[in-house]
Amino acid sequence: MTQYRVRFEGPAALALRVMTALADADGVELVASDQPDALDDAMVALNVTVEGSFDEVADAVATIRGEVPAGASLEIAAG
Repeated sequence: MTQYRVRFEGPAALALRVMTALADADGVELVASDQPDALDDAMVALNVTVEGSFDEVADAVATIRGEVPAGASLEIAAG
């Protein structure tokens, strides 16, 4: 399986829920997580590494992205 880095930027209160949903997605396995970086008083950036096929990871990110509020982002990158 291939590893992908997924980055969330958004409300600190939402970061754990977003990444838990990603880890619980079918065909996706969380293998590593960085410490969240504070962007300001309410926003954080959180990078995780997941394993899975590109399609499964991309589907999970797309599904979760639909639930993040305006101004937040969830992105996927190889490696």
